[in-house]
Amino acid sequence: MGAVAAGGSTSPANPNYTPKELAYQLEMTKAKVLIAHPSNLPNALAAAKLVGLDKSNVFLFGTKTVDGVLPYTQVFLNKRRAQPAKLTPEQARDTVAYLCFSSGTTGKSKGVMTTHTNIISNVLQYYAMDHPFVNGQKDRMIGVLPFFHIFGLTVLLHVALYLGVPVYVMSRFELTQFCETVQNSKITFTCLVPPIILLLAKHPIVDQYDLSSLRQVICGAAPLSAELQALVNLRLPKMIVKQGYGLTETSPVAVLEPSDRVIPGSIGILVPNMTAKIVNEEGQEVKQGERGELWLKGPNVMKGYINNPEATADCIDQEGYFHTGDVAVQDEKGHFYIVDRIKELIKYKGFQVPPAELEAVLLGSPLVDDCAVIGVYDHEQATELPRGYIVLKSGVPATKETEEVIKKFVADHVVYYKQLRSVVFVQEIPKSPAGKILRRILRDAAAQEQNNKAKL
Repeated sequence: MGAVAAGGSTSPANPNYTPKELAYQLEMTKAKVLIAHPSNLPNALAAAKLVGLDKSNVFLFGTKTVDGVLPYTQVFLNKRRAQPAKLTPEQARDTVAYLCFSSGTTGKSKGVMTTHTNIISNVLQYYAMDHPFVNGQKDRMIGVLPFFHIFGLTVLLHVALYLGVPVYVMSRFELTQFCETVQNSKITFTCLVPPIILLLAKHPIVDQYDLSSLRQVICGAAPLSAELQALVNLRLPKMIVKQGYGLTETSPVAVLEPSDRVIPGSIGILVPNMTAKIVNEEGQEVKQGERGELWLKGPNVMKGYINNPEATADCIDQEGYFHTGDVAVQDEKGHFYIVDRIKELIKYKGFQVPPAELEAVLLGSPLVDDCAVIGVYDHEQATELPRGYIVLKSGVPATKETEEVIKKFVADHVVYYKQLRSVVFVQEIPKSPAGKILRRILRDAAAQEQNNKAKL
């Protein structure tokens, strides 16, 4: 936030990235400085080397020097100290504050240019919706979501600071520690993703703790079913569980359920100063209650994708509407419901997994002739799991050992949440005459497989 205040741009990165993945982000953003946790220093140095970033511009969090790499406080709080930048409204609308990365369906992740106006607008939009239910003098938040994710960055960091609410930050989610912190610190509010909601609804350890102080949870980053929402409310009746909806491109909160009007299955109503359209394939608005793609417009919609004007033009039209790729319906009271997804992203525990990226990795394996990747929803984990459909090269046996070799090959190239959770060997990948993978056929086959198992 210091860099942002000084007029610079910050691009938060996943600490679990491989050097190659981190190098891609450094290259895309043309980063001049890289600050890493000491535990990530080897990967940080390897990534910096890949893009030609000198070691003298790599720094550490903390207070200790490691392998000649200085803590950033020794430099940026001294000789390279900057002063806060005073931006005019016009400058705020144009100056990029954050460069978070949003996964695309056609390949590598895209850097989202979030301006000062975008992030400030979204903080105020959220505040307008939720401030009657959150009190900076009484409330305490627990931070589970990572700050490199736009959901955590905006709500857990910026909104919490604006409201004056203390945040107890977890380095990683662990259910026992989460429950202990809620109980001992009297946590009242948090933001979670569906797999954690599932644990709160079903895990036996939850009964060992007093979570009665936790009165409000916002669930986002992936859809929360009405059934799971009802299940957790049955177990923790004092806790309001409501959904929000947004994307990295909307900073992120665009739709949020009012705490006094929660409808299970609904993602809520538009936040202030936003407009929406639900349109058909011809771009015409549909009637109320009919399905269509959700388009969003407001001061929180991104400036665009960095170094990618074509992708920007593809998703933001001349009227300023961002085309989400999600299929929605709206009821007579203005509540929205997400019913499908045009885009092909896999949502694994709130993280975005682009199938095309995994397919590119798989095609680099000497065992793989062709492939396709889809997400298969797992009800026990309340998340989609990446599944690879593999056409093996001639002579390669379709065995469990081959499956494990392929899964390890992918795991060696990508961050943990992008790894394949299952593999299915097939004779061919269904494709259109133009050669596009017909994922709907694979998804339908996976759904039929799950239905058959349920009948046994």
